[in-house]
Amino acid sequence: MIVAARATARVQCAAPRARRHRSRRHRVARASSGVNDDDASDAAMYEELEKINAANNSKSASDWIGAWSKAITDPPSEAEVEKMRAAAMAAEEERLAEARSYRYVFAHDLLSGSGDSFAGKYLKDALGMIDIELETPDLVCGNAEYTVSSALEKLTAALNGGEGRKERPVRLIGSSTGALVAALYAERNRDRVDKVFLLAPTWGLANILTNFEKSYGVKFSKAFVDDASTLPEYPTVTCPAYIVHGHDDDVSPLDNSARWMQMASQWMRQEGDSDENVAERRLLEVSGLGHGVETALPMSMGRFTEFFKIPRVDLYLREREP
Repeated sequence: MIVAARATARVQCAAPRARRHRSRRHRVARASSGVNDDDASDAAMYEELEKINAANNSKSASDWIGAWSKAITDPPSEAEVEKMRAAAMAAEEERLAEARSYRYVFAHDLLSGSGDSFAGKYLKDALGMIDIELETPDLVCGNAEYTVSSALEKLTAALNGGEGRKERPVRLIGSSTGALVAALYAERNRDRVDKVFLLAPTWGLANILTNFEKSYGVKFSKAFVDDASTLPEYPTVTCPAYIVHGHDDDVSPLDNSARWMQMASQWMRQEGDSDENVAERRLLEVSGLGHGVETALPMSMGRFTEFFKIPRVDLYLREREP
């Protein structure tokens, strides 16, 4: 199991094949966010999270060993096997029905259109395999003077539209600046957002615009720069969150996401959430990739489906490959 803050999972991306590494702890440098750290409090929080993680792992291992031993020493009858199969199918249908009760919305990187995102296309295809629609609203609409705030307005308008859709809870997926837009929406609409899944979010956007200019050769408008300076560095999001971030991201530093995870866990505790809910904050560090971490999505779909409690749709996609 992966838990928030220090205990992160790590994926190795290297051509021609990718290897998944075991979970390991990521050492987080102190972020220059202007937020004062209480080292003693942080240490206690990390220790408590590690204890929760160890207990969960121990219980999972014990349960698996017990089930395996029973299957060897006392194998089930054909009738019992059929009963278990029927129960599993019923549980799967129930899980699918639950998953389909949500709206899934993708917020694209503002530097590209909604139809240009690899993550958006991949997820739309994958979720379509189980009859889940991924909404991909255009947050820029060809406007050269777009800003994060204007993109947030477009996302809000899209989520408020559609007959019978506004009442359904939302699951947000966002990439880069779109991930920031998704987090800002979740901060302002806590009663509507169930979970957020963020790819290389751009925390502290005003402080990293020069990184974008160096890496992508883009020049932001004055309106965009001015707007960025008004945004919170770390939006206060209290719902479960999963972040996928490249280890070598020289645009939006990995440490910023680690810092946000730490803060988010504290916010959830302040809201009175249980340890189980606090553990729903996860950070997947991808080695060998920078800001373009969208390309790691096929490898991390197991995490995506487990987080949203939906079937392994990526396995269906692999079966279709020639």
